[in-house]
Amino acid sequence: MRNNSTWALSALSPTPWPREAFNIPWTLLVAFGAVILGIVPGLVYVVVAAHLGFIDMRHLDRLPADQLLLAQVVTYAPLGAFLLFAVPRVARVPARELGLRTPTSRELGIGALGTIVMWLAVSLAGALVTAISHRHDTENAVALLQSMKTPAQQILFFAIACVLAPIIEELTFRVFIFNAISRYATIPVAIVASGCVFGIVHAASLPQLATVGIPLAVGGMVLAVVYAATRSYWASVTTHALFNAISVIAIFVFHAKP
Repeated sequence: MRNNSTWALSALSPTPWPREAFNIPWTLLVAFGAVILGIVPGLVYVVVAAHLGFIDMRHLDRLPADQLLLAQVVTYAPLGAFLLFAVPRVARVPARELGLRTPTSRELGIGALGTIVMWLAVSLAGALVTAISHRHDTENAVALLQSMKTPAQQILFFAIACVLAPIIEELTFRVFIFNAISRYATIPVAIVASGCVFGIVHAASLPQLATVGIPLAVGGMVLAVVYAATRSYWASVTTHALFNAISVIAIFVFHAKP
């Protein structure tokens, strides 16, 4: 990044940012908008689908798998569009300088290697948490995949988990949250903090904050390291997408229901 009279280092961050980058009120407003878009479109879809007869509102705890998948697509699409518009503006830098540019072969290679590190880190953290807590919870996405009954549902799940989710989540947790934190803190602090937020968001209950949240927080830290090392959005997307693909394929091969 450039460094001139309009750019400055924060007290802790080694990265030069424009003086108005990630202005706290505007950053909180973008975060609030992202939370709303992460909740409301899916809820609206469920209400509309129920009105059309696709969903039984009396059994919202047992939504059909295909409707859950479509609700996720409806949620991800506006969230991604919002972040692509808002983050460069609140960061006060072009999208290219946030890593949204054509990746080099080196950056993609680091992303591929990051997949191995992420897999090992998540597996070890998960085994440690299970050994300490004597509890093993299945992430909601995994439980959803195991409930799939048709090839069309499985293909849609794979597309969401291995393409759409990495694209949107890397925009959210690395391009936005990691950079916002690193504007005011050290890179290690931003890695840990953004990774913890990543893990918390994937936990669906208080017990899952440990059994699901901790392993995925460690995985989120690996993704943040890949992003910080390359400053390439597509490098961390590569790591995330390959990790999810390996996980989904492993479930198909070893844990698929007959």
